[in-house]
Amino acid sequence: MSHRAWQPAEVVHHELPCDEGIAILTLRPTCPLEHRPGQAVPVRTPRHSEQWRWYSPANAPRPDGTVELHVRAVPAGTVSRSLVHEVRPGELLHLGPPTDTGLRLGGGRDLLLVARGTGLAPLRALVEQVAAAPAGRRVTLVVGARTFAELYDAITLDVLQCAYDWLRLVSALSHDPQAEPGERGDALTLALDHRRPDQEVYVCGPPAMLAGSRLRLLAAGVPADRIHLPHRIPPPHG
Repeated sequence: MSHRAWQPAEVVHHELPCDEGIAILTLRPTCPLEHRPGQAVPVRTPRHSEQWRWYSPANAPRPDGTVELHVRAVPAGTVSRSLVHEVRPGELLHLGPPTDTGLRLGGGRDLLLVARGTGLAPLRALVEQVAAAPAGRRVTLVVGARTFAELYDAITLDVLQCAYDWLRLVSALSHDPQAEPGERGDALTLALDHRRPDQEVYVCGPPAMLAGSRLRLLAAGVPADRIHLPHRIPPPHG
């Protein structure tokens, strides 16, 4: 990636909200990052200056210009492990220009958002976009995890649900014996239980979750043009 394409961003907050190797980073770019909810941004750390990785901001643009990233450390992920376990407030990261992922919000229909893991980030940003101009739109956000302890962003989600009567939050816990009956199962199964015919459906999560999502949604009667899954973004150069 050309040196002219990126800008520095200071890490102003670094939080480890659970024991699942996930970090929530708040960054302050030197210049406002012109991003839309649902987009992804290439990120690198000077610790590994030749490697860029894509992350979707978990927020709509903020007045103070800060950007929130959710990062899971993966076993072979040099950049992700550094962002989770090494980076500290005050350090500078590099951000490249945002790009679309296929999760752009359109139309005025109600939304069914289905997330697992850090796939929550771009969908939470869509919730914030709706909050800026609800226009009567209702949103159901289904958040999947193995257990309640893995719902790493639960506090922020509870705040959003309490603030907006048009937002319904559903936890989908696949391996938690203490889960309530209405919370037991994988995220897409519970989402289909809550689906209404007039909704646009957005799904974001790990590859194993996404692999059969489109076919399951089509089989459940969701029109193809109302299904929104993230498309693969080519690795940034450099």
